[in-house]
Amino acid sequence: MIQADTESFKVWLDEASNIGMLKWRKDVGLEACQYGITELFTMIKRNRVEKCLINSCNRGSLSSEAEDWELSILQKNDPSFVPQGLHVALVVSEFKYKQMIHEYSLNRVCKFDLPVKINYFTQVEEALDWLKNEPTK
Repeated sequence: MIQADTESFKVWLDEASNIGMLKWRKDVGLEACQYGITELFTMIKRNRVEKCLINSCNRGSLSSEAEDWELSILQKNDPSFVPQGLHVALVVSEFKYKQMIHEYSLNRVCKFDLPVKINYFTQVEEALDWLKNEPTK
């Protein structure tokens, strides 16, 4: 079921696995970033989805303003927008993955109490495998 399909992104529900999907198609600014993320979480809430995949491989870098907004949404403890315990598989390019791995390691070591569980991947297949096999409770 497709939630939104634009030049910049596509949001849909993979009904077979009940995984919310967001695929960025190109670089986006703050407004398009907000629109895509909002569409994803609207669909997640409406369908009571517990897992989602965000494919950012084609998105490139966000402006610092858009990146700050995106991170604040994922870290905010607001179950009316982001369900508590949501599993997020974030697929990024190899280059971006290498930049993020240090921050990711700190999150694991410091055990921040985030309302969502985020794992980073460079391959969509690996991300889907984690989402399908990781228990949510």
